[in-house]
Amino acid sequence: MTPYEPGRPIDDVRRELGLERIIKLASNEGPYPPFPSAIAAVAAAAAGQRLYPDPGAWGVRDALCSHLGVPANTILIGNGVDSLIKLICMTLLDPGDELVMGDPSFISWKQGAAIQGATIRTAQLADDGSYDLDALAAQITPSTKLVVVVSPNNPTGGAVSASALAAFVRALPDHVIPVLDEAYFEYLSAGGHDGVALIREGARLVVTRTFSKAYALAGFRIGYMIAPAELIGLIGRVRNAFDVNGLAQVAAVASLSDTDGHLAHRVREVTAERAMVDMGLRAFGLAPLPSQANFLLVPMGSADRANRLNSALLARGIIVRPAGAFGAPECIRITIGRPDENLAMLAVMAEALQEIDAV
Repeated sequence: MTPYEPGRPIDDVRRELGLERIIKLASNEGPYPPFPSAIAAVAAAAAGQRLYPDPGAWGVRDALCSHLGVPANTILIGNGVDSLIKLICMTLLDPGDELVMGDPSFISWKQGAAIQGATIRTAQLADDGSYDLDALAAQITPSTKLVVVVSPNNPTGGAVSASALAAFVRALPDHVIPVLDEAYFEYLSAGGHDGVALIREGARLVVTRTFSKAYALAGFRIGYMIAPAELIGLIGRVRNAFDVNGLAQVAAVASLSDTDGHLAHRVREVTAERAMVDMGLRAFGLAPLPSQANFLLVPMGSADRANRLNSALLARGIIVRPAGAFGAPECIRITIGRPDENLAMLAVMAEALQEIDAV
């Protein structure tokens, strides 16, 4: 197994370089703290953490029932989407089974399948970085158990259309279980796909989402999946009993209950800042892929140039993400941060590009 390589922590880079200001634009976290209601709820609940958390995360499940309009027995709360991916693969995949997905895409799906000894079949993405659903369907064989669509896709940011996704799910053979990874669902453009709405309409589908991105709870590690009740029951047999900590559960419920418009405001700002960063990068002669997420994938022409740019940015206190681990070694991925962070990154980008292209 090749371990997952997360974006470098701020403190690690600060210790190494001795710089005062470090800007992390590497791991697609939200640019602001958790919602004020979530922070207040966590502070109030902290004294009660001598007790084990609710193993069923019923408070979160009830809140999601109301928020999404699905039954409680179709919801499973997990320690981030990564843990849910591993649980799905553990429950469903054996040696000889196949998982089909796009490439480059989110590496945790490949890891989950590999751990189970399953075969991974990949399809090339569309030119805009979204999943090519026709190419994906062409990879399905009688041995395929899972087909995964990551949309918006990580690391490219491309998203499939709602109509194409619905048609794809309807056309799948009965022996294949489709999974829609919607970790960046909140950033989709108006009229984008909604996997949970497809489930409400009767689609046989698994959807995974997270509180880590738009809800700014990455440090709490909490995500959820919506799936047929039978599958939720099977996964319940293999998961850890107390895998979602009590403060994460409290923070998630408070975030879903937020009535002050923080989510919509933050999504609007990220969308506007993404357009500004895209324009700034294009002024340098770069060509980011179109994105419906909170990041941009930037092709650099070669893996060597991408690595040299990453090093030049890092030396100036800007942490971005080389995309080699995702299967795009010639690219870097840049998370959209706060307006001041994005402007600082673009200013440093000009210096870094001048440095690496002068060699």
